[in-house]
Amino acid sequence: MKTQKGNPYFVYAATVAAELHKATLVAREISLTASNARALALRAGHGAAGFRALTEFIDELARKTVAASSEINSEAIKMSRTASETARTESALKRFKIACDKASEHQYLTSIYPALKRTEDDFKVLQERFHKQVYQLSDRLNELGRELRTATVLAAMSRVEASASGKEFEESLNVIALNVAQAADKIQTHVKYSQQLFGKIAV
Repeated sequence: MKTQKGNPYFVYAATVAAELHKATLVAREISLTASNARALALRAGHGAAGFRALTEFIDELARKTVAASSEINSEAIKMSRTASETARTESALKRFKIACDKASEHQYLTSIYPALKRTEDDFKVLQERFHKQVYQLSDRLNELGRELRTATVLAAMSRVEASASGKEFEESLNVIALNVAQAADKIQTHVKYSQQLFGKIAV
């Protein structure tokens, strides 16, 4: 089972799983940033009332991003395993067919037909499962990408509120806004690369 460029599916599937594991780690950074934002907004008092309201959205974004990234990573690992199993079954099927061709006139050739049929059926089931996993995971990645666009808006709003909090806290609040934006950008990079890899899989 090859991609359009001749590389095995499981190579790309494993790479996607690795990319999404990285995305999960970055998502936890947003969660930590959300905690820091809440603590700092409380210290800043009334001057950061607007920012404090935004921390709830940052916290919600963090929870959603961590949960979605973890789930997608888990699905990517399953997809990688399916791809590897499919590749092994395809290899076995090819060996069966080569053996049949070489022993086309052997009197006991028909004895391997049941095993050949089982392997063909297994390969078909695995292919269908893999393709389904690819489509489902691709949809989840698109959904996560849409969620992350919210982070860009939140970061911009946070910078505006930071400037209204007073000089004592403005710089620290701006750092938090920057951290949210940078973490979201990192996750988007992993998501987009994963989507590019899916585009190379000839399903």
